[in-house]
Amino acid sequence: MIPASPRFIACRAALPDARIVLFGIPFEGTVNLRTGAGLGPRDLRILSDSIETYSPALDRDLENLAICDLGDCELGEGTPRERLARAREEIRRFWRAGLLPVMLGGDHMATLPVIEVLAPAIPELRILQLDAHPDLREAFLGERYCYASAMARVMEVVPPERVYQVGMRTGDRTEFRRGAPHLYPAHAVSPVEAVRSLVPELRRHPLYVTIDVDVLDPSEAPGTGSPEPCGLRAAELVEIIRLLEGCQVVGTDLVEVAQAWDPSGRTGITASWILREAILTWWGRT
Repeated sequence: MIPASPRFIACRAALPDARIVLFGIPFEGTVNLRTGAGLGPRDLRILSDSIETYSPALDRDLENLAICDLGDCELGEGTPRERLARAREEIRRFWRAGLLPVMLGGDHMATLPVIEVLAPAIPELRILQLDAHPDLREAFLGERYCYASAMARVMEVVPPERVYQVGMRTGDRTEFRRGAPHLYPAHAVSPVEAVRSLVPELRRHPLYVTIDVDVLDPSEAPGTGSPEPCGLRAAELVEIIRLLEGCQVVGTDLVEVAQAWDPSGRTGITASWILREAILTWWGRT
């Protein structure tokens, strides 16, 4: 791992003592327009210093939790698959049963190596994807391991019927006609109501939550590679996080922050705030 400086706020525990481990996968594959997601882990750490560790809504504080920031996976050179495989092997070396991973991306393909480690160890794992895009293309610009194909690759590790996709409001025609069993596009159902309806099922299984920052409206998170109008407000995303409080969340990630496209810094600040609320909602009871 490449040590991080600065670390994400309140991450002071050593790995052997940690209950929660935060790490980055600074992966950025084939991109057709706005680059910069590869710097997402760095940007999230820097901008996390702009928020408090305490959540007044929950009366919980990150300072009370044993959180370790391990730094970033060392991806090296090579094809996208080779670089992602190196991340997978680094995660295998530090992850243990019961350790709660929080991954900072990177583009959305960074989710794949995390799932490749967790899924074999957690056979009944379910995945909730909160995103503006389905990420179900078989390939994009000739590459199978890229952000537009992230969930197509994840569904080769976890059966498609165990993946729940919420918030989608754009994508290629083939993605929406693919027949993904649990796709809830925003034009058909409010993302908040979609998750509300899913909670009884999600509570029955271990759950991994992957959050693409572009699920938020560009007015709140312009610093991302593929912003899409008519997205969630931050308050709605937090409402979804609160709905999942009774679920057995075993890991999460937040991907696609590309702060270079947001001189105001509000994307990274909002994303860090969302992560704080998620960690404290799901794992903050002491």
